[in-house]
Amino acid sequence: MSAVRSLLVGHRGAAPRPSARPRRWTRWIGLSASAAFVVLVLVGAFFPTLLTGADPLAVDPTAALQAPSAQHVFGTDYVGRDLYTRVVYGSSLSLRGSLLAVLIALVAGSLIGLVSGYVGGFVDTFVMRVIDVILAIPGLLLSMTVVTALGFGTVNVAIAVGVASVAVFARLMRAEVYRVRGTRYIEAARLVGSSRLRILFRHLLPNSAGTVLTLAALEFGGAILAFSALSFLGYGAQPPQPEWGSLVNDGRGYLQTAWWLTTLPGLVIILTVLAANRISRALDPDQEAVR
Repeated sequence: MSAVRSLLVGHRGAAPRPSARPRRWTRWIGLSASAAFVVLVLVGAFFPTLLTGADPLAVDPTAALQAPSAQHVFGTDYVGRDLYTRVVYGSSLSLRGSLLAVLIALVAGSLIGLVSGYVGGFVDTFVMRVIDVILAIPGLLLSMTVVTALGFGTVNVAIAVGVASVAVFARLMRAEVYRVRGTRYIEAARLVGSSRLRILFRHLLPNSAGTVLTLAALEFGGAILAFSALSFLGYGAQPPQPEWGSLVNDGRGYLQTAWWLTTLPGLVIILTVLAANRISRALDPDQEAVR
């Protein structure tokens, strides 16, 4: 009986496993499409004239509220401005602001986490309690508080979004420093008399930055959402300058008669965030292995 069971178990164990090749091809196609879309959006942000030759502020009342067509790919708004052109030029403010926000959060949060994790003791305890308090506040609410104190505008919105994300980077960098600071090469650097600054920036920072940079790629999508939300609420660039969030807000009163005014800019925001998140998952081997 035991022999029969062993034969059955062996037979089951020898069953052919499904090939992972189709799944790898699917991942590769998804990643390639995401990268291509992000590159296209970045080209529109920094070189908008390569994607459109029209003026985003040009008004044509005779062409107001035209549906998407060959002449106007995304249609026109209530004063006849080409919506596709405004989305392309809106990416310039939205993506540059989001990049600035991530850069602020990355630099400030990494420095705070680096020093806190290396010094330890009372400094580390105090910094982490402050970080806990900041993390307890919803990010959008904190951003609104900061931008209200600074004043409206694209740069101020970017600073507000960046400040709201500092705590996340600081906590992750601290955890990475704790992981690295007990390694042998750090002990060797101390034994040979290396200064604290040299240990911090020559040894700890380079060996702790990989995971934090992956988080920066992931937070880029979140920064786009937060930036667009604040722009939607009117904290960003003032009309008639286009931003993705303000474009969605401009079409709220025309949802029943001109659906494209909110749907198409909103779709661009969603696709950009999804593409950025897909790229960030590819940069993190742990997340990619789970999939």
